[in-house]
Amino acid sequence: MIPDFQFYEAVALAAPGRPFMLSPETYAGLTMLDNGPKPTMAQIQAAWDNRPAKPLPPISVTMAALRLALGRDICIQVGAYIASIPDVNAKWQAQTWWEKAATVNSSHPVVESFQTA
Repeated sequence: MIPDFQFYEAVALAAPGRPFMLSPETYAGLTMLDNGPKPTMAQIQAAWDNRPAKPLPPISVTMAALRLALGRDICIQVGAYIASIPDVNAKWQAQTWWEKAATVNSSHPVVESFQTA
């Protein structure tokens, strides 16, 4: 079910690039401004159901909080991953960050490399 306040977004997903207006913001109030046929409610629902997931906003926590949340075993795996980095400079940067950073931001390149690994 499409929430009423997101119906506009659902129509935009079902009719990409096509101009339209909603008055009221219901299927009955949908008018396609290009004079073409309006998408069916089933098409709008399918577009809504298959919409791409929105990325999570970056979060920032203390390194201590991260390590406690990850737990001992995962922290050991992170250490092993850092030890396996072949490039000496990249390894040094990751190791320094892992050992010395006060805070951790989920969008930091080192964090992203850990997530990939």
